[in-house]
Amino acid sequence: MNINFKFLLLGTTLSLIPNVLYAQCAETDCLKLGYTSLQKCDNGLKCPFGEYWACPQKQCDNSYQYTCTGTNEQVGTEKCGDKYKSCNCASGYEWKDGKCKEKLTPILGQCTGYAKNCKIGQILNSDGTCTTNKVSGKTPIGVVIYISSDRKCGQAIALDFINKNKWSSSLDDISALPNYRTVGDAISDYDSCGNTKKITQKGAADIYPAAWAAVDYAPSAAPETKGKWCLPAAGIWNSAFINFDIITSTLAIIRAKPLMQNYWGSSEHDYGFAWEFCTDIDACSKGIGFSAKKISQHIRPVIEF
Repeated sequence: MNINFKFLLLGTTLSLIPNVLYAQCAETDCLKLGYTSLQKCDNGLKCPFGEYWACPQKQCDNSYQYTCTGTNEQVGTEKCGDKYKSCNCASGYEWKDGKCKEKLTPILGQCTGYAKNCKIGQILNSDGTCTTNKVSGKTPIGVVIYISSDRKCGQAIALDFINKNKWSSSLDDISALPNYRTVGDAISDYDSCGNTKKITQKGAADIYPAAWAAVDYAPSAAPETKGKWCLPAAGIWNSAFINFDIITSTLAIIRAKPLMQNYWGSSEHDYGFAWEFCTDIDACSKGIGFSAKKISQHIRPVIEF
């Protein structure tokens, strides 16, 4: 409420003019003169013609900055002038970073859009949330190593590895899987779980032990995630290589097993070879190489979120 106190003082002065002139010239309606409060206020002026008060406008600090007129926004509860500290949001939305954003529920093993709240190198917890540090009441089960370009989907690597095993015990080409003959082509493959499903559908664990080992994995902190872990695609391993330092740092902070082995990927090279993640960078390009399927390598599963 904007009050012109000089004008109000003029009204008070006019009340001292003789009654005849006062009746002809002066305004006596308190509301019209700007006296709008029935409550007495500090540093306020009382209307000389009634019980109304004129109260000075509250000075608003910078925390009052939202009009709450945007999409899915509703007026908040803390108001100063015509601005609010925050806005209430329509159903299905939450107030975050100064906006009403779609409220997303993390579901391990599914891409629900929650990954937009996460960053590579953060901890993935058993409740599906991402945190930069360990949080009381939350249990880490992985470290984020990939976020899709649209930031809707992510993948996190397990905190432990599975002992060495073959990619395949036979030399055959899985027709449902693309053959990636170059590193540049291989690192375009991010479909870890899609690849893993095609491999396990092709044959049993004695034929494709690496993929089945990933599917059968589950951390003790989240046994309900069994069946949701996958063998990483080459593009996911390339993301791990690009972000190796921050991922390694987070693994160390939460005392998880470091990335110090060669690990199988789910991307196929051809009938006899499959792509892998290499810690021996001299032997690989961009941390990615390929090995004969019958060679034993470690397995480090990922989970989508």
